[in-house]
Amino acid sequence: MKGTELKEKSQQLLDGPLKHIRGAALAAALLPLASVAAAPASAQSACSGGTLCGFVFNDTNGNGIQDANDTPLAGVKVVLSDGSVTYTDVDGFYNFNVNDGTYAVGVLVPPGKAPTTANVGSDDTVDSDGVADTFGFSTATVTLSGGQNSSTDFGFVVNSAPLNPGTGTPGYWKNHPLAWPVDTITVGGITYSKSDAITWLGRVGKDKTTTMFSSLVPAMLNVMIGNDNSCIQSSINWANGWMALHPVGSNVAASSPAWVEAEPYHKQLDAYNNGLICAPHRQ
Repeated sequence: MKGTELKEKSQQLLDGPLKHIRGAALAAALLPLASVAAAPASAQSACSGGTLCGFVFNDTNGNGIQDANDTPLAGVKVVLSDGSVTYTDVDGFYNFNVNDGTYAVGVLVPPGKAPTTANVGSDDTVDSDGVADTFGFSTATVTLSGGQNSSTDFGFVVNSAPLNPGTGTPGYWKNHPLAWPVDTITVGGITYSKSDAITWLGRVGKDKTTTMFSSLVPAMLNVMIGNDNSCIQSSINWANGWMALHPVGSNVAASSPAWVEAEPYHKQLDAYNNGLICAPHRQ
């Protein structure tokens, strides 16, 4: 299960039993992180208490390999595509008791961190397997068959992305027209003047195209002013495609299949605009 299927699994984590980690709860979902000096996972006893387990660590030199001076990350949230949730222990291990099958494992990226290079070298027991998705997770796919799988590990490095100016909410962009970096903005292939876009930002109602417009335009502006877009650009692209099919004001109902499909992307954009993923909220 790779590519589209893995992204769908990641989306299911956010839309199903784990939907409580979106929005304001996302920040609260992280327990405090603790770094404890220890040997790499390969030098410790195998993770215990689970059939699917692995190691989450600071990749000090960013080489994608568990080296002797790499320290574990404790208290990091780990989710599974079947809805299971756990946290890494003091030694950086996570454990799940599950039946044989193929699973998507997602580790919520710790603040100030980014996933290290994945699948380096030929020894899967000491490399990092996680790849960033667009929902604030480092994800990997693992197949469990007839025994324990303890080699799905996740390394993180310090995020070296440039400092972000901070994201603004729809209210901020509606009330601060002088802060807009552009005088027109193209949404779903239609170009709006700044004044027209601001008018639509003030018309959020039962028509869900106004809801999507109110989250998409601020996200686009937040990227334009220099905020990190690594976790949100694919959602921006998808939302623009959706709005090309459903222009603002075209009366999409909340109960419609079109909105059922689009709502997770709106929520992702809203989390970005509120500074919960990728970039901080503006001060």
